[in-house]
Amino acid sequence: MYKRPTKKKDTKKILKWVYISFFCLISIWLIVSIVLQKNPTDILSSAFSKIPTPSDSQNKSLIIQKDSIITALELELSECRSRGSFAKAIVIIEGNSLNMRSEASLNSDIVMKIPASSEVEIMFYDTETYYLNGQAGQWCRIRYAGTQGWVWGNFLREI
Repeated sequence: MYKRPTKKKDTKKILKWVYISFFCLISIWLIVSIVLQKNPTDILSSAFSKIPTPSDSQNKSLIIQKDSIITALELELSECRSRGSFAKAIVIIEGNSLNMRSEASLNSDIVMKIPASSEVEIMFYDTETYYLNGQAGQWCRIRYAGTQGWVWGNFLREI
């Protein structure tokens, strides 16, 4: 009478073949690395690095595009400098003075206090939009009395 093997024996056979296969793969991997005189991790990374990358011509066109943007911005900046000054603004606040800070953050050091209704030069605005007391705004890099710093842009009115 035929006796069917139990599932436990089938599972053991399968695991045995998995272990043997795994051992053979690792052995081949290590032998190839020895023959090629390369680091085993380099061999793995080169075997799985078939991800397409942009061609040199695509990279060159991207560089040319970015260079043209940089050139346009440099031209615009030089025009601002040739005028001798940046945009002007008036400090509009409810209190007596506006804090000029060393960085675009409420946690940064206060460089100086600018009196209300003072005229300042706007150098540029930060690209990020922040919220202060529920109002959206941007930090602004300014110059006042020969000192540069950051103020909350909503407290300025351009003139």
